Amino acid sequence: MGLFDSPTHLLIILVVLVVLFGSTKLPKAAKSMGEAMRIFKKESAKFHEEDSSAPQQAEAWTPQQVAAPQPQVTPQQTAHEQQMAALQQQMDALKQQQTAPQPPPAAQPPATPAPLPETQRTNQPN
Repeated sequence: MGLFDSPTHLLIILVVLVVLFGSTKLPKAAKSMGEAMRIFKKESAKFHEEDSSAPQQAEAWTPQQVAAPQPQVTPQQTAHEQQMAALQQQMDALKQQQTAPQPPPAAQPPATPAPLPETQRTNQPN
């Protein structure tokens, strides 16, 4: 036996609703509920239409029709790439210099500092 099987159950539920919400709020609530149901039905119909049109579009699509998007190259990007290539070449040249055998330094006597002129000497004690 369900809740809505007999008319007396429906009458009791209706009386409880009128007592809880009042007779002025119930028509407004029913109206807003009806509008919400109408909006829900419209949106669900749109959703079902989109679903039914999607398989047709998927059948028409083939991989040959799709071309890879070409990135737009600005002059600033090309200048940046050229600069990066030049820097890479410099790095390669430096690595080659480091790996190349270097001749041992020639034995030279250490250079003695030249005496400072009288005007540049300081008055600090030695």
